[in-house]
Amino acid sequence: MPVFEFQATTEQQAIIDAPLKSLAVVACPGSGKTATAVRRVAEVRRRLEVAGSRGHIALLSFSNIAVDTFRDEYRQLRGRDGDSDNVVIQTVDSFLTTFILRPHGSRAMNCPRTPYLALGTEPFLSSFRFGDAKNPIGLDELAFDLENGKVAVHRRFKNGGAQRLDAALAKTAKQNVAALAATGAYTYGAGRIWALVLLKNEPRIAKALALRFPHILVDEAQDIGPFEGALLDGLSAAGSTISLVGDFHQSIYSFNFATGEYLRNFTSRADVLKLPLTQNRRSVESIVKAANLLAGTDSTHFRTLPARLTGTYFWRYDLKALPEFMSSWVSALDAAGYAIEEAAVLCRGSSLLAKLSNESSQIGKSAVKHFATAAIEREQSSDISKVLEHCAKGVLTIVSNLPNSFISDVKNMRGDADVKTLRRLMWPLIRTPATGIPRATLAARTSWLTELKKNLHEWLTLVEQETTFRREPTWNNRVTAAELPKKGPLIAVDIGQHDWSSLRCGPVHSAKGEGIPAVMYLTSKSDIDALVAGTGDEEGRIGFVAVTRGRDLLVVAIPSGTSDETISKLKASGFIESGPAQLAAVAAAAGAPA
Repeated sequence: MPVFEFQATTEQQAIIDAPLKSLAVVACPGSGKTATAVRRVAEVRRRLEVAGSRGHIALLSFSNIAVDTFRDEYRQLRGRDGDSDNVVIQTVDSFLTTFILRPHGSRAMNCPRTPYLALGTEPFLSSFRFGDAKNPIGLDELAFDLENGKVAVHRRFKNGGAQRLDAALAKTAKQNVAALAATGAYTYGAGRIWALVLLKNEPRIAKALALRFPHILVDEAQDIGPFEGALLDGLSAAGSTISLVGDFHQSIYSFNFATGEYLRNFTSRADVLKLPLTQNRRSVESIVKAANLLAGTDSTHFRTLPARLTGTYFWRYDLKALPEFMSSWVSALDAAGYAIEEAAVLCRGSSLLAKLSNESSQIGKSAVKHFATAAIEREQSSDISKVLEHCAKGVLTIVSNLPNSFISDVKNMRGDADVKTLRRLMWPLIRTPATGIPRATLAARTSWLTELKKNLHEWLTLVEQETTFRREPTWNNRVTAAELPKKGPLIAVDIGQHDWSSLRCGPVHSAKGEGIPAVMYLTSKSDIDALVAGTGDEEGRIGFVAVTRGRDLLVVAIPSGTSDETISKLKASGFIESGPAQLAAVAAAAGAPA
């Protein structure tokens, strides 16, 4: 919502003008919480200036997309960046890294260097695996919970779910986490442990942070896990005023043990002012009504209907004919007046998503796996940081003697002169397919692999000329056709059908916080059953998040064998049965552009 169009509702204005105390804002989807939060922060900043305070304000969220949106909105509103205004706008991870772990974490971790994040793919991490020799547990597989103040250790599985480790394995896990920390590295989950250990061991750090940040506002607060909650409690006790904005019905990060419980408990505190945002300003009325029926909420709609076709539908699909189904979706979008760039297909899990991106989820082995993933990300995504990360993982397999912190150094523009030079050399590898990572639309096992080998050979020669690094002697053995698609390119393009390779396809979690004009939620049997069951458990909440991403047009795609009972529940929630041909006919009758 551009700044010049913003007109605060009564609810929004009440939040902006609220006293300087802890707030709990329970916000429905599409309620304009970004614009409201930014204006609340700007108002708090103004009052602190009037009072002569030099304190900073932290505006935190859990995704880079949300942070970028906050920064843009603040810049438009104030005419300058938040940093120039003593306003820090970061992800929760970045805040912990910048103000706790990097400057102070070495003392808690007992390491001789500035701590850094290990992503899990670094080769040196293999020496920290433990447990069954045939199925060892990697430190990147560990997830941590807090139970009565004590750390509980779980193993997270790639196909979803987690299992708590027994006492002996948990003890070994903690020992290995500490051993890794002594080298200067920490995993995503362990970083929160070390931050909490530091604040408990050194209360002066918490006090200093509270003095620097007298006000902290956390967006998407339903995603606060036990460690983030404990850290916020520590900062609150040290003097920071904490405010939260979130929605219980959008809590979808249980893998981080975030269940929405922290927000729920915070909202009920006597010293917290609870304020609602109940007007959905994102979606058309039919989508808002469907969301209300699914979640048992009573949000109101704001928008008037646009000229083109809108609505809330469900289509049946046959898994064996999924490519044709996607083509029919693109055709229906065109008939209804939607550009392909305005649409997205969202999935709950990776199995359906893999079928959309390729008939096989296998995209290579060793170095090829990383370079192939980089190529696909480059073609399908605008997030160049992801491409850089995958490329760095590939480089790590073909260049010898790179530092353990290489991937972290590349992502954060750190490291010595050689690392910085190598990072500079990686950019043409990413950006110039002719001399770098080839286009993902080439035949994977022939043209793409042949060009990749040739380009990497020349690139490694350049690396050896400009740095002290050398190629791995066996690097060529790591660039093979193993597990590449047997036929066709890395990204499939349907010949003779509508080209949907540029259609955005991704997990529901990747669209959190977004509003997308046309959304298809592609479901499995368990996904659709969970959706119609409501938001009582996380699977239902994931479906709710998918539904509420839609601005104008929403289609829930259900397996052709879906039961009559489930279909009845869908209809009772406001979904109209339709299909590509019917939707195109309705659009034509409504006068949508051909």
